[in-house]
Amino acid sequence: MKNRKTRAAALNRLAALEGRLRDLGRSRLAAIEREKARLNDELKSIFEALETSAFAYGASATPALRRARSANVRLGHLLHEESEARRRTESHGVRAGIVEQAAAKAAVQHRDEKERKALLEIVERAIARRDASQT
Repeated sequence: MKNRKTRAAALNRLAALEGRLRDLGRSRLAAIEREKARLNDELKSIFEALETSAFAYGASATPALRRARSANVRLGHLLHEESEARRRTESHGVRAGIVEQAAAKAAVQHRDEKERKALLEIVERAIARRDASQT
């Protein structure tokens, strides 16, 4: 009986942990979205500056183009990181749901086992009283 109770408690703790990991993943996704928006704005401003500047051609454009290339590479890395973070967040969410269901089932089993034990004790006492009154 105690084993089911500790199993239910352990599953509840695991469900809480998976839920926190899911929430952490969500916050990471939000941070990635902000970083992507910042890089997109940076790329936009670089190209706008190149279009309106006298330094848009030749050797003077090289630093801006390097900066744009660097921002584009970081954006590519962020896209990959975003897909991985999304996958991990979804898997933590699914696991949290499964573990919550298992914890609820373990709690029900524990309660049923306690009720069966209580009923068995009541029946045993009733039989003992009946046997005592017959003697």
